[in-house]
Amino acid sequence: MKNKRKVELNEKWKKVATKAVTDDNFRKKLAKNPITVMKECDLSLPNEIEARLEAGYEIKLFTAPELAEEMKEEVKWWKLRVDMIREFGKDDKVTSGNIAAPATEEGV
Repeated sequence: MKNKRKVELNEKWKKVATKAVTDDNFRKKLAKNPITVMKECDLSLPNEIEARLEAGYEIKLFTAPELAEEMKEEVKWWKLRVDMIREFGKDDKVTSGNIAAPATEEGV
């Protein structure tokens, strides 16, 4: 991937990631539909990369086997970001159980 393209993608990604960690509603929206939300933030997949939802929640990226080396690097960039977004979504899937209050020493 050309350095200019990488810088451009990273700058846009920083805005998305910052908003995801500071805005719960945005993070939930991003985790639920990452490709669409990233597109709304001016981060669109190149035509050579296809995203598919697998197993109901995991996004997989697909390309043609004869993909140029430069585009293969961009696929790696996108895969890493999609994996990060999956991690953002895990926070929302954690359920809280009953947590006992710590024992006190009253009456001792």
